[in-house]
Amino acid sequence: MRCIQARPLFSSYLDGAVSGAEMHEISEHLDQCDACHEEYGLLEKTRILVSGLGSEQAPPDLAVRIRITLDGERARSWRRILGGQVPRWQHAFHSFMLPAAGGVIVAICFFAALIGFLAPPQVDAYDDVPTMLYTPPRLESSASIDELDLDSPLMIETYVDATGRVQNYRIISGRDDALTHEQLNRTLLFTIFAPAQAFGRPVPGKVVISFSHIHVKG
Repeated sequence: MRCIQARPLFSSYLDGAVSGAEMHEISEHLDQCDACHEEYGLLEKTRILVSGLGSEQAPPDLAVRIRITLDGERARSWRRILGGQVPRWQHAFHSFMLPAAGGVIVAICFFAALIGFLAPPQVDAYDDVPTMLYTPPRLESSASIDELDLDSPLMIETYVDATGRVQNYRIISGRDDALTHEQLNRTLLFTIFAPAQAFGRPVPGKVVISFSHIHVKG
């Protein structure tokens, strides 16, 4: 066996994943070829070093971060799908021969409804009077909100999807560190909102939550 044939098989040979005949030929080649013997030795040392590293523990909030990322990707996918349907709807609309005045009125109503569905207007989180076209998300339940252990008031802005689950959040004011994020991730995982409504249909929205009650464990 030549070097060009033996070297691609070193990894399989090290794992014992070659046939008996190949193992015999590679072993003979390693005894005769100093360059291949040295390369195989380096491969074997590398494997020993890697196996000695052990496995690393996953962070405690990994499940929350994965779910938030997946929910965000799902929401963006729906937006892309709906966006791709716009040219078809426009083509179907223009295929009808409508009177000029009636066509203008219908087009305005159609695009107003479409924009309201795909991109809800920005609503002030402190505005308690919802409009007929859009209402912001509302907190329904949070089983673990009393378990927060905060030493100062905290205000966050949450991004709620059309099913009422939190996709993401950002801290507006208050302590912003790893411990606070860990507690928020655990709390928001079990927090459920009534989703925002646009034209009577659930849509993604934003809501500001203020944690002014300080709960001390002990």
